[in-house]
Amino acid sequence: MSLKTKPLTNEDFIALNRTGENFKSVLNGLFSQFPQSAHSISGMSNWLDYNKSNCQRILNALQKSRNGKEVLTLLPGISGLDDFIAKLKQASLQKQHILELENVVQAFNHQIKLYAKSHAHLKRLLDGNEPNKVTETVSLSAQQKRNQHFLCSKQLLSSSIKTLFSCYVLTENQNDKQFLQEVAMITKIGIERSKSSPPFVQFYTHPNPEGFIAPDNVTSNSRIDTSKFQIGIVDEFSDQNLADSYSSFSASNSGIVFNDLDDNAPFDASFLFSNPDELANPLVHQSKCSSTSISIKSPTEKLVMMVFLDKKLDMRSSVNVGCYSNNQRVEEGKLRASDMWTERLPEFPELNVLHSSSERAKIIGELKVGEMSDYLFNYANLNKDDFVCYMMEVEYPIWSSTYRIYFEHC
Repeated sequence: MSLKTKPLTNEDFIALNRTGENFKSVLNGLFSQFPQSAHSISGMSNWLDYNKSNCQRILNALQKSRNGKEVLTLLPGISGLDDFIAKLKQASLQKQHILELENVVQAFNHQIKLYAKSHAHLKRLLDGNEPNKVTETVSLSAQQKRNQHFLCSKQLLSSSIKTLFSCYVLTENQNDKQFLQEVAMITKIGIERSKSSPPFVQFYTHPNPEGFIAPDNVTSNSRIDTSKFQIGIVDEFSDQNLADSYSSFSASNSGIVFNDLDDNAPFDASFLFSNPDELANPLVHQSKCSSTSISIKSPTEKLVMMVFLDKKLDMRSSVNVGCYSNNQRVEEGKLRASDMWTERLPEFPELNVLHSSSERAKIIGELKVGEMSDYLFNYANLNKDDFVCYMMEVEYPIWSSTYRIYFEHC
């Protein structure tokens, strides 16, 4: 078999990244069985009688990697991993987890031989090069493929959204530190539907409060009630007839239904959610992980997702982002980003950190994101300067997928 010494192609990059994500998931499963005393470099080295430098590399791959590629560059070489497996077999660990590690090390060893001359050479390829774009001259780019997917899906469903803006504010719940207080605005601009389209539904996951009849009317004078779940239609960013078109709550779909809408002209719909008791606080929860996501339920031209994380949470977290198959139900506090590697799609959205005074934090295209996020902070009685803003912008997000931002806390 001839060795590849040229830059990695996009397909190579995806395959290697997936192996790295598998690696991290398996290592997390093993690490959860380690005694607390073995959660440090010295502690792991003493417990396993294993090389301290390799212990540091394994912990770095677990705790400092942001994606699968970084896992592979941080890990020890195959010889060091084989020694690690031998030491694990002497400890009282579940054989299934060790077998999974043996399988992923074998797959990694095969990829090293396939793509490079050595592990060190592969790390240089991963660290020093973007995926080779040569093949894209004769095939469609990722955005062109998503564009085609959007056009086909729009024709299939006879409905679409021009711009989907989702904005989230996350801070500790002052009434119950076991949870995060989440305040969110979901705004859909330029919704188009035909007479054959299904009813317009806004989905959410939280159970409705007892006695729920209809969503609230939210205005600039409305303020949060941190003691209960709230959902409302934002008057300022919705067509005026939207509230009158509310039909019912669909328990099977967990969403509010709007059935009597004008099918001839595009309309806007904006919703505000206040959620005090669904997101586990990662600073006290054993999973140490939280996530925020938006599912693409309708063919959409553009997605802008902003997450404002309280600086007290942000200073102790690392951030990961990905696009996932929509058929995976994530139980809050149960899954880390690495546990989702089997559902991750070969789509790598870019995540940006924005200062609240920057131009992109105020307007993106014709979307006044600053005005809408200010509206949300005003409703929540919070100061935007106390938060760090993460933003993801995707042209033609994949219909029936979920875009997710993970915060893993130390």
